[in-house]
Amino acid sequence: MQHFARPPVVLVAPLNWGLGHATRCIPLIYGLQALGCEVLTASDGASRSLLVEEFPLLTHLSSPHTPIRYSSSKWLFGWAMLKLMPRFWWQIKKEQKWIVAIASKYHIDAIVADNRYGLAHPTIPSVIITHQLGVRTGYGRYTDSMMQKLIYRYIDRFKQVWVPDVKEEPSLAGALSHPLTLPKVPVQYMGVLNRLSKGQPAAATTGQQVLVLLSGPEPQRTLLEKIILEQAASFTGQLILVRGLPATRTDAVVQNSTEQQKGTNQALAQLYGVSRVRIFDHLNAGELQALLPSVEYIICRSGYTTLMEMIPLHKKLVLIATPGQPEQTYLAAYADSQHYAPQFLQEKFSMVHALSTASHYPYRFPSHFNEGPGPSVLAKWVEQIKETQKGSQ
Repeated sequence: MQHFARPPVVLVAPLNWGLGHATRCIPLIYGLQALGCEVLTASDGASRSLLVEEFPLLTHLSSPHTPIRYSSSKWLFGWAMLKLMPRFWWQIKKEQKWIVAIASKYHIDAIVADNRYGLAHPTIPSVIITHQLGVRTGYGRYTDSMMQKLIYRYIDRFKQVWVPDVKEEPSLAGALSHPLTLPKVPVQYMGVLNRLSKGQPAAATTGQQVLVLLSGPEPQRTLLEKIILEQAASFTGQLILVRGLPATRTDAVVQNSTEQQKGTNQALAQLYGVSRVRIFDHLNAGELQALLPSVEYIICRSGYTTLMEMIPLHKKLVLIATPGQPEQTYLAAYADSQHYAPQFLQEKFSMVHALSTASHYPYRFPSHFNEGPGPSVLAKWVEQIKETQKGSQ
């Protein structure tokens, strides 16, 4: 009797800290499916909602999580993070216990963890996705080095590290993804991960249409939203605001959210004119893709996934780092130094001034960002998993 090997079961588990970790896993999930894998996801909150919307037919597990909320003051960010350290440690411990039980229950053959340091399985091939190898704490080089050593202790428990950036310079994340000291385990550069189409970048249509993409933990997401809406009256172009709030669980909640959104749009239309301001809680990849050709400028956080998605599409960004978040502060400064996009401070942000500056900015879009992730890393890894399956039968 002939026996057919079952498809490898791969768990993809992004961190729920903003939407970026989940969105950059989307092209990987499609890639794994194309290579014949059965994919499960594990996340929570908005990240889980995003993956459920994108992949409604997959099995979506709820994983251990630690709710993150920033301080409203950038000066207290470091203290807030220090207070969260015991919770991060406990989160890793919970993940380590959870992954052993889940792997056995669902017969998982491999794990892809996006910034989930506790999901390295002792016997199952596990990889971690991160662009944060060169840690930035905001407290100087000594503290950066100590934190890097601590993080590498957990990274070295995985079999590989996948870095979502190009290997050659100029890179997208600079010293964050190309540190002087690498982990002990093999490091693979995946190229730029992008859930959006890789077609030729489309030029914006005539007329100044500005898209605002909000994201990230509270309360800073809401604070920036208020700043943008307060300044909408002095903006003469067309404004589209995407709040970065995927709909949550029940139909009643979704319906209520839709009604609230309609009411908000009606109120904005009365204030600014129907054609001038539109607001959405969330746009999926297809909706965002359809909107981009009509957009001239995008105001957004300097989150890494936003940079990965928009810069290869030759979109003109206006970057506002989350106050007090050292990684975004570095990425905004690095992007500005490379002429990928100009940066502005949230507390002094003026939409009119920022767009005026952007209109004269020497935007630069390196061609090798458009190449996307090479299939070799993913294909070789899946082939190794299949060989391991054969050996265990």
